[in-house]
Amino acid sequence: MTNWKRSAFEPSSKRRRGYPSETSVKRGYRVVHGDKELQEKLGNSDLCPCGSGRSFQAMLP
Repeated sequence: MTNWKRSAFEPSSKRRRGYPSETSVKRGYRVVHGDKELQEKLGNSDLCPCGSGRSFQAMLP
């Protein structure tokens, strides 16, 4: 039978997924996820986009 417990100071062979490796960071590799379209978000106190001059919150049902 083998002992599967690891010491707190022993390096783990498993790497976290989602984080770039040290070599990728040092080499400067970048991942581009495509172009994102910037959209303006309306807040409650902003004017309504319909042009009535009323606040957006007042137009909500």
